[in-house]
Amino acid sequence: MSLERRTSKTSRLIIKKCHVCGTLNEGYKETKKCGACNKSFLPSNYFGKVHALNSKEFDELFSHSDELHEEDLIKGINVLW
Repeated sequence: MSLERRTSKTSRLIIKKCHVCGTLNEGYKETKKCGACNKSFLPSNYFGKVHALNSKEFDELFSHSDELHEEDLIKGINVLW
């Protein structure tokens, strides 16, 4: 689990399974890369958002757990806990 501190606004944990190595990655903000194999991830809500034109805008596409809903997740790869 990441060392991010839980805030009153963000209380749900995002668990994302890497589709390459199978490692479970946890955090209160979406993981950008697998902690074990360094595979890059797309944001969960990527297609519902505007495509980013640069890396700064792309980084802003990753949500905190309180911004995600069950319908934003790919079942079997992500879970909100």
